[in-house]
Amino acid sequence: MSVTMPRLTRREFFRVGGVGVAGYHLLPMLAPRNVRAASKVEPRGGAEVTILLFLSGGASQTDTFDVKEGSWTPPDFDIRTVTPGLRLPVGLLPNLSRQTGKYCIVRSIEAWEIDHGRGSYYVQAGRLLSPARVKEIPSVGAVIAYETAGRRKESDYLPAFLAMNVVTSAGMQLVGPGVLPASCGPMALSSTDPPPFLVPEQERDRFRRRLEMLKDLDAGWRQEDSDRGRLFRELDGKYQGAYPLLGNPRVSEVFKIASDEHQRYGSSALGDACVLARNIVQENAGNRFILISHGGWDLHRNAYDKTAKVNQYTLCTELDSALGSLLEDLASRTDEHRRPLLDKALVVCMGEFGRTTGELSTQKGRDHYRHAASALFAGGGVKGGKVLGVTNETGAKIVDPGWSQKRSIYPEDVLLTIYSAMGVDWTKKVTQTLSGRPFEYIENISPIGYMRFSEVSELFA
Repeated sequence: MSVTMPRLTRREFFRVGGVGVAGYHLLPMLAPRNVRAASKVEPRGGAEVTILLFLSGGASQTDTFDVKEGSWTPPDFDIRTVTPGLRLPVGLLPNLSRQTGKYCIVRSIEAWEIDHGRGSYYVQAGRLLSPARVKEIPSVGAVIAYETAGRRKESDYLPAFLAMNVVTSAGMQLVGPGVLPASCGPMALSSTDPPPFLVPEQERDRFRRRLEMLKDLDAGWRQEDSDRGRLFRELDGKYQGAYPLLGNPRVSEVFKIASDEHQRYGSSALGDACVLARNIVQENAGNRFILISHGGWDLHRNAYDKTAKVNQYTLCTELDSALGSLLEDLASRTDEHRRPLLDKALVVCMGEFGRTTGELSTQKGRDHYRHAASALFAGGGVKGGKVLGVTNETGAKIVDPGWSQKRSIYPEDVLLTIYSAMGVDWTKKVTQTLSGRPFEYIENISPIGYMRFSEVSELFA
């Protein structure tokens, strides 16, 4: 006897059918067609995964990687020349100050936006936020997941794109897959909570039965030759990609944080996220892009006040412990080919913009500033022990960009550099979208008109 399965509306499906992995953002988009390269380029390659540590709120360049001294400088910043041409606040960043050979500091970053939401979107998507196109524009992580799908091994079980500790209430929105398949979207996690996808051993049989029921439920829809059918085939593809993660016995080890490592990485949410990032890189099980958000850098007031819950000292302590320990471990650990993990993992640390310079404001803080900011790059072929770019005596103006283009380095240049390091052709574009306007991986149209963006090759020279 055949059984007719009841059909649910699309609204009812999303209300009761949420059996998927937490964190994926579903958009009713079709698989991209007509993905074309505009010109022949040769990506650098070499990196197998990118870790983007995003300093949400905008870190003060003159209190971190482009430190400037003046009457405003607290003595306990302990600013010293740690290597020729590089002065750092050793009192704030002692761990990183000892590891200058592992990373390159760029002091000629300039942003296009001074709003947190729009600025963080720009860092993820490499373009202005357009309400008309926001649902079809993917993030850099989604593009990398799409472009590296052919590298996946049959044994891979980790999602290609992971995002940790992204708090949308802080003005930052996590950019999803857009026009690309839903399977390229980010799986969002909180490093402070147990992973929501771990199925207890005693629940696995029940879980498998529910999966079979789900397949029966939407089998008819998946077989339809329609937009709805293609949507449910995409859903099924996303679920199929998630199933190995749910039942793999290695998952509990990869997402395990030992108490001593929790302390060594700073006993913070950022530290825990960096422990997990290290584990994921070492596991080499399909992940290609990790976005880690570290919030609190929007210090408009009481920036140097140690009694404040969040201040320059607390933020730098968390960053120094977490990023410093991550770089140490990636440099000292190797893969199965005895290649240091830091060689295969590109690490980028930056915010959405810089902060005002010189004396603190009347509120004892620093405000949004787009004309100068700093970033740290490590691994993936980056040559450590270098500094690119010079600002004036207050850190407010870039006087020497320090690279071949002889201009400021913009978010588009950073994303293009990530694409190149990951072996992705950044000239590609998706010609068929809902809006009818092609999606270009990197647009050469900036807020001030045409601009030819470029890889920051000096990072690797």
